[in-house]
Amino acid sequence: MSDSSKVASISAPIPQYSVTIWETIAIGASAILLMLIGLAGLVYKFFSNAADPQRAMLIAQSLVDYQLPGGSQGVFGANLGGAKVAIVASSAFPKGDLALLSADQVAKATGVELFVARVPLDVDTATGDQPNSKVALSPKKGAETYELFSSPDFSFSYRSGEEFQVQADRLDELSFCGSQVPVRIQTGNFVLNAQFPPIPAVKYDAIANFNDSKRQVTLFAIGKNAPQMAATAFQSLTCK
Repeated sequence: MSDSSKVASISAPIPQYSVTIWETIAIGASAILLMLIGLAGLVYKFFSNAADPQRAMLIAQSLVDYQLPGGSQGVFGANLGGAKVAIVASSAFPKGDLALLSADQVAKATGVELFVARVPLDVDTATGDQPNSKVALSPKKGAETYELFSSPDFSFSYRSGEEFQVQADRLDELSFCGSQVPVRIQTGNFVLNAQFPPIPAVKYDAIANFNDSKRQVTLFAIGKNAPQMAATAFQSLTCK
């Protein structure tokens, strides 16, 4: 091959192939799919870890000392940035699909569920009074105090307030995390299974500043001795 032929071969323009709109869409869709698969994996790992009973117990025990009737087991635990949340419950506390409970199981249901959280001091927990301030013990004041993780018609575990039928609502000043704080106490009935009569239930909500953070607890007791169980479990709480 002559030198002129080599030069012509080298200088020949490289063919340009245009990318079609469908190829662009396919590339974009593949990238999104890979991102979603990765995100789904992270979400699955988060909830798998959060649902580990041992992990939930460890997180709860790092926040408060507590004693629940009949022993306790972890339900949910997670670290959310600067916050920690955990749910533990009495070993006999109903779990799983409540619609599968029999009439006898509903009638004998008993136990306490404890939700505890630690959040930074700069997280707003209310639009009204601060948790540790002296407040008049009135339902209106109490309604402004507990808006971070729970409210009068919300249960963290059951994701709905319809099952808890509140009949009485009051505020008592009780000791929590070394301070006297307004504690919201609601009494009523809890519907475990819509086919059967509800059972007695009591709910405590409290928030207090402790060291460099806030502590919140929601304590939910069910069964014939719900008032006594709730009071005893709340008195056992010692913040760490």
